[in-house]
Amino acid sequence: MKKAIKFTMLSLVVVSLLPFAGAAGPKKPKAPTCPVCHMPLSMKKTKADPVAVRLKKGDKVMYCCAQCKMPPSVLVKVKPSKAKAPQK
Repeated sequence: MKKAIKFTMLSLVVVSLLPFAGAAGPKKPKAPTCPVCHMPLSMKKTKADPVAVRLKKGDKVMYCCAQCKMPPSVLVKVKPSKAKAPQK
């Protein structure tokens, strides 16, 4: 009888902890991917990712590779920054 009570108590503890088993920490969101080439989009313009795109109206501007054949509807014209060039 004591073994049955111990087993029941242990199983209740294990079952009550199951929802917390995978909750080690907050999950990082996945980087958005290009709908055409399926590569991850960059938040900053780089040599590898020079093409500015906006996937949905109001979304942030992200950058994709130059080889990607993006539809014109998602391409964005980015204004050059007004940072002053260093004087010599």
